[in-house]
Amino acid sequence: MTTHQRVSACEATATDLKGQDLDLNTVRYAISRARGQSSAPLNHEALTELEAELCNYIDRLLPAAKEAVAKLWHGGTAWHQQISRLDEIEHQVGQGLGAGVLSAHVQVQQLAKDCQWLINHQGQQQ
Repeated sequence: MTTHQRVSACEATATDLKGQDLDLNTVRYAISRARGQSSAPLNHEALTELEAELCNYIDRLLPAAKEAVAKLWHGGTAWHQQISRLDEIEHQVGQGLGAGVLSAHVQVQQLAKDCQWLINHQGQQQ
């Protein structure tokens, strides 16, 4: 398999630590829907569903990302930057939606950014 073929395969799916494939196009669609919430009237029920979906994707992508970062030299800048970002993502997942629609909207937007970061970096880690 050539490098180009490997990159193309990575763009379509990711494998979580349980060996299950995750369709990255499905994750990208959820990210797109979350970003689309910015132009639509805020709906708490839709935001709640998106939060659950995005958190599920993060939960599936995060362990493999942590495993890849653990292989980096622990004193290096790359390791420090990536482990810090992964810690931020993990912390964000635990924040919840908050009490109002605006806080729910902000949370979903951040989770979408976190999912996108994990997708962008998962190909580099394999």
